[in-house]
Amino acid sequence: MTLNRRECLRTLALVCMPTPSVVYSERVLDDLWAATEPDAMPALDWGDLSAVVARWGRSTWSLVVTGHHCDLQTMLHDSITATAQQVSPERPSTAIVVLRGESGLHLDQCRAVSSAFHSAVPVSSELWFAVAPDPALMDKLRLTVVVSG
Repeated sequence: MTLNRRECLRTLALVCMPTPSVVYSERVLDDLWAATEPDAMPALDWGDLSAVVARWGRSTWSLVVTGHHCDLQTMLHDSITATAQQVSPERPSTAIVVLRGESGLHLDQCRAVSSAFHSAVPVSSELWFAVAPDPALMDKLRLTVVVSG
C-alpha cells in the first residue's frame, strides 16, 4: 500500500504532535496539510506549520466556509467577522488562512482574500496565507481559518 504525501503528513502529525489533533476537524487538517503541498501558493513549510499547530494545543479556533466563486465576498465577510471576534490587538495571535478551489483559482480572488485578512487581523498578530487547489470542489471555493487561542 502506498500513501500519498498528505496522508503521510497527517500520519506524522498524529504521531508527532504532543496534543491530540481531534481539536481539528478532518477538513481543517486536510486544508492545512494541503497548504504544504508543492503546488500551493506559497507552499507553507510543513515543519513550521506542524510546530505551530503543536504549540497551540487545544486553545485554537477554526472556521471553514464553503461557497460558489460568485459568493467570495459573502464568504470573506462572514469569515472576517467571525475571525475578528477571535483576535485582538491586546492578545497577539497567529492566524492561518487557506483558500482552496478547483484549478481555476484566479489571482484576483487570492489577492482579495489575502488583503481582506491582512486588513482585518491586527498588526500585532501573525498571518499565514496559502492557496491550494482541490479538484473535488468543482465550481466552489473553501476558506479555512485557524487562529491560535
